[in-house]
Amino acid sequence: MTIEMPAPPRQSGVIVLKEYSKEEIDIESERLYNEIQQKERWSIELCKSIAPLTLEINQLKEENDVFLIAHSYQTPDIIYGVADEVSDSYSLSKAARDASQQTILFSSVRFMAETAKIVSPHKTVIHPSPDAGCSLSDGINAQDVRNLKEKFPGVPVACYINTTAEVKAECDVCVTSSNYLKICEKLPGKRLIFVPDRFMGKHLQNSLAGKKEVIVYDGECEVHALFTGEKIRSWKERMSKQGINLTVLSHPECDAEVLEESDIVGSSEVLIKKTLELSEKGEKDVMLITECGTVDRILAESKNDLNIIGACVMCKHMKKTHLEDILQSLRNPTTEQVIELDDEIIKRAKHSLEEMFRLAE
Repeated sequence: MTIEMPAPPRQSGVIVLKEYSKEEIDIESERLYNEIQQKERWSIELCKSIAPLTLEINQLKEENDVFLIAHSYQTPDIIYGVADEVSDSYSLSKAARDASQQTILFSSVRFMAETAKIVSPHKTVIHPSPDAGCSLSDGINAQDVRNLKEKFPGVPVACYINTTAEVKAECDVCVTSSNYLKICEKLPGKRLIFVPDRFMGKHLQNSLAGKKEVIVYDGECEVHALFTGEKIRSWKERMSKQGINLTVLSHPECDAEVLEESDIVGSSEVLIKKTLELSEKGEKDVMLITECGTVDRILAESKNDLNIIGACVMCKHMKKTHLEDILQSLRNPTTEQVIELDDEIIKRAKHSLEEMFRLAE
């Protein structure tokens, strides 16, 4: 294993933990140790230190009828310790919409928690880390979209899900990394405005060449923008000289040159699924061009030996939420941790999401 992963998050110790018996701690730490499946980084001693947190979080979820959703980029202690649903943006939007519980806790970044509130406005949505943003959603506002609509009147506007509720309210349809090609191809007319990801927009331009003109906004994911085609070519050449046939799997938020050098392009869930399929066929040499959380999930869920080559990039925003934040927000959420949106914004933004569900299925 040559990949370098970030260290597990440190607990700050600012919250007073409930006491549990030695037997309860031992059972829970063993569960965590076996679920996370990274026995060197997530030792049994480390699992014992977080067991009181996961035990109380899971207890409070049951007592208060809370559905805890976590994006794949969250840390393993959250994903395997307390989450009820883990996936990419599209699947989590549906999970938030369809959950029977009346309270949803979204362990992720701000725009995802807003999306949960949009699709389930009658539910309470808790976001433990209000300051956990996103370079894509922070890089565009509603006025930017209005300006584009004024410049290109009548042209359909598709927005990536990594946007605020106010931006979604200005758009005709929302898309995710798992459905943007399918949906944008279905939109009427010969022109399309796509916001805010310029890399995904470039991929759209290439894919829809001769069919549609794609007008692209100049935004980017600060994580995926760090990958380059040159770096991937260099890795592939070095591995080839050693007789290693490297399979490169990339997220579509990367530059077009990165995608051209990749063997598989897809959402986080697609990358996980395809990597696990490769491992089943004995193709163990892979490179994941995405955020580190995807690799964490693959390591935990693969039953076969994998040689994950290269280094992923960590999203500082996705890693802001710790178990302590989740526990505190379940015990006594602050005003900032409870998602509130204007009714008119919800109504208009919900239309763009409903169009996504309709066109994607």
